[in-house]
Amino acid sequence: MDMQIDSNRVKSERERRAWSQEHLAAAAGLSLRTVQRVETAGSASNETARALASVLEVDLVTLRVPATMQPAHRMRGWRYAAVAASAVLALGVLFTRAAQAGDVQLDVGVTLNSEKLSQSQIVAAEGKSAEIRLDKQVRVFVNPIVTKDGSVLLSIRLEEPSGSRWVEIGEPKIMVADGTEGLVKVTSPKGNVFEIAIRPRRM
Repeated sequence: MDMQIDSNRVKSERERRAWSQEHLAAAAGLSLRTVQRVETAGSASNETARALASVLEVDLVTLRVPATMQPAHRMRGWRYAAVAASAVLALGVLFTRAAQAGDVQLDVGVTLNSEKLSQSQIVAAEGKSAEIRLDKQVRVFVNPIVTKDGSVLLSIRLEEPSGSRWVEIGEPKIMVADGTEGLVKVTSPKGNVFEIAIRPRRM
């Protein structure tokens, strides 16, 4: 069932990052049409809303439009039934968040041009980015999202140093089963080939 979310908030968060709708769609693993619908109508499935909240690094609750602020015609004629349904939906969403929210342990191996740079074990809160920094070489941000079937969507961002700042070189995504290793490869503008091997384990 779709929920009403704050389309202006989504749009402002996207524009604050200077992202296009295409970029947001790719980052969230959604279609461009879905992002356009969200920003136009403010209607999104729970899964779509969770993906947007994750990539925009905001709490899902802050994206939802309170029932009292939804268009009046949605309440007309079926006011009490709609209020009851909204309450049940809200409880369902809260229950789902409580049941699914948690930490994900990540075993992360980083390879540069076929040479192993590091093997790390980090813990990331679901929907929040965790960082691995290898000074003067690469920064890796990993954001895990547990899907309904128990698989883990890993949104990864790589940054490479350029002078005194870090420059994004790729934002790959990969879906893997819990406890299974996934591998992504990114070639930077400098010609460096990074391979990131990640095995998520739900805690």
